[in-house]
Amino acid sequence: MSENPVLLERDGPLARITLNRPDKFNALNLRLVQRLDAIAEEVAAESEVKVVVIRGAGRAFCAGLDLDMMARQGMPPDFYELQERAFRRLELMDKITIAVLHGYCLGGGVQLAVSCDIRVAGTDCRIGLPAVNEGLFPGMAPFRLPRLIGLGSARRLILSGEMIGADEALRLGLVDHLVGAADFDKGLDEVVARYLEAPSTASIASKHLMRQALDHPFEKVYEASRKWLVDCLASKEVETAREAWLRRRAERQRGTVAPTPRS
Repeated sequence: MSENPVLLERDGPLARITLNRPDKFNALNLRLVQRLDAIAEEVAAESEVKVVVIRGAGRAFCAGLDLDMMARQGMPPDFYELQERAFRRLELMDKITIAVLHGYCLGGGVQLAVSCDIRVAGTDCRIGLPAVNEGLFPGMAPFRLPRLIGLGSARRLILSGEMIGADEALRLGLVDHLVGAADFDKGLDEVVARYLEAPSTASIASKHLMRQALDHPFEKVYEASRKWLVDCLASKEVETAREAWLRRRAERQRGTVAPTPRS
């Protein structure tokens, strides 16, 4: 048994969270969700962290609920609440959260992945929500998944319990980036670098507004957007972008660079 079921590493603006029960394909038990909840709370409070990457040790991202635990004792009284609180912390934190999927991503692993902003999958990944076939519903996936991939596709995956490959997950919009399994870490680093380069204030504002768009009318989201616009305009990222634009314009006027499109 792994002594620490979830590991945390920091590298400047990047935090790496690793599910660390490789002998159990990182299946979710009480100790793991307790630790994940504590780490998510800790990382959320660290202002220097911009991007959080979550992955699994060994041959899988996460095989879902620990069925050995269920067979021995059933679901512990606090398990569901701790699991959903941990997932919600990841969903709401003012960071870009990236779930890195390889091998099996099943049940609670899918629930964890769809709580994150971005999902990167290896071409070897197999994804499924078998909870209904085990007499359960897949946590809050019936709430999150329709918002992500549409009601029809969510019904198909949740009610059938079928397993799909990474290509199909990409087609459905369940996965955002597909990386070759043969050169996975290199491809992953390239994807993560894109999000590390994103201006933090603008990313957080966009994340808040996208979430509100699904739950509130336009007028309420518009009012929230005005505050976020003030924050963005006051950020050093906007000033840096302005200075870069002025440099490019001056260079174009001197004829030293080709024009670049406006965003």
